[in-house]
Amino acid sequence: MTPIVLVVDDESVTRRLVAYTLKTLGIEVIGAADGYEALAIAKEQVFNLAIVDIGLPDMDGFELIRHLKADDKNANIPIITFTARNEPQDEAIAFELGAVGFLYKPFSTQELREIVTSHLQME
Repeated sequence: MTPIVLVVDDESVTRRLVAYTLKTLGIEVIGAADGYEALAIAKEQVFNLAIVDIGLPDMDGFELIRHLKADDKNANIPIITFTARNEPQDEAIAFELGAVGFLYKPFSTQELREIVTSHLQME
């Protein structure tokens, strides 16, 4: 079965880069431009992993993680966060909320492939 990854980022370039990178691994990517779109997708679609930008326009990535973790259907899905912000506490907060990985933008496609494949194999 093809793994499905939800990618939440308000920058379409980043969503396309992630989709292109993961497609080479046989992973299907569903993109969302903000937290509310991501929550709507999460109600309808089952996915194996989520990659969430912390700096979203409507709710920050931390709030989105709280919503996803509060939903029984998505509570155990691995979440990787990424950000271009330089806030030292972001990583600690993300892990405290249940994220399994953290990337700083710009990240390398190799780094992205490694972190995603390692957490998809955890299931």
